[in-house]
Amino acid sequence: MYDVALYGHITLDRIFDGFKKDLSIGSMGNVWKQLNKINPLLKIYLEPTEIGEALIFVNKKKNERSSIANLSLHTKKPDLKKSKCSHIMYLNELNNVGFIKDINHGIITADLCRGKQFQNLKILKDIDFLFVSDEDLFMNPNELSKMLKKGLIFHHTTGSVYYNKKGETKEISVKLIENVNVLGCGDMLVAGFLESYLKNNSVVESLNYSHNLITKTLREQKKENENGKS
Repeated sequence: MYDVALYGHITLDRIFDGFKKDLSIGSMGNVWKQLNKINPLLKIYLEPTEIGEALIFVNKKKNERSSIANLSLHTKKPDLKKSKCSHIMYLNELNNVGFIKDINHGIITADLCRGKQFQNLKILKDIDFLFVSDEDLFMNPNELSKMLKKGLIFHHTTGSVYYNKKGETKEISVKLIENVNVLGCGDMLVAGFLESYLKNNSVVESLNYSHNLITKTLREQKKENENGKS
């Protein structure tokens, strides 16, 4: 059995940081990278169901990023594997979500991305945790959490809020770090949460772990940027 199975989108990302440009593997690639960095001993199964490309612009001064993408240039039906956790990437942009109901081992998590508004609410009954950023929230979070098996993880630049099915909330707050590249922070949050949750089965503890991980990474990035200017 695998520890984590990743399904959904994988992309070739063209990233512009001002006039500086770079190529990277995005979507599934970002979560895999962070999981592998946090715990190289994890058994991770990679099964893209849709392949695409993205153009991304980063604005460090405003802690913002935006993108346009063709996320589904090629599609396939996945070969499902037993895993302690199955994570579905970019639920709102997937052309085929029918495979999710056939995952019958471990917990199922999913996230959204900038783009289409999520429409297929019926599929949420098969998902334990849904990750949604402040940019992608499309309905009342309390109502959204009731459609999931466990709850909603709503995240933003200064923390996150967990909404469970009972209407209870738990907020985790962090200090904003300015003038950094926030690209990939959502994927880092997912990776940190999954790695921690598999150990302790605690939502709050896992979110705290994830945010500490992001804060540490952004501080290191800012220090590198400042040293590069001196």
